Amino acid sequence: MAVDGPVLVLDASAFFAGGEALLASCSPDDQLLTTPSAADEVRDAAARCRLELMLERGLRVLAPCPASLAAVSEAAVATGEIDRISSTDREVLALAHEHGAVLVTDDFALQNAARRLGVPCRQIAQRAAAPRRRGYRCAGCRRFGDGPGECPVCGAAFGPVRRRSAGRGARDRTIHK
Repeated sequence: MAVDGPVLVLDASAFFAGGEALLASCSPDDQLLTTPSAADEVRDAAARCRLELMLERGLRVLAPCPASLAAVSEAAVATGEIDRISSTDREVLALAHEHGAVLVTDDFALQNAARRLGVPCRQIAQRAAAPRRRGYRCAGCRRFGDGPGECPVCGAAFGPVRRRSAGRGARDRTIHK
């Protein structure tokens, strides 16, 4: 496979629905990458055939570096998607971040985390994810916090919530440290 085309990192969903269309839309110059855990998620026969075909066309299976994984975890906490994306999703996003690649996925939570990191996304069979503003809110005093954990004001646990946008009457009750 030539190295002068765009780099595409494939999530496991690329091997399921819409895999034929994705394969047909890739040029011979495209570099295709995925992670070992994403390849392991492919179990049914049709998807396994798509994976084997892409491996023959030059798909490389690589693991991301720890620094990229740390950046992805921070972005997932910041977007409130940490509970929604799996370790495999984090690895795929870290690989895309590390290589400056386009992430190919239909996973909305993964697309939101990628947007936070500045990683471009390409959908397979679904529409693009709408931007979501998520955060963490204290179950006791209802203040917003930076991430999961314990509220420094009342001691109750923070839970993930979808926050209202600033233009619709939301009050800023974020805990400032």
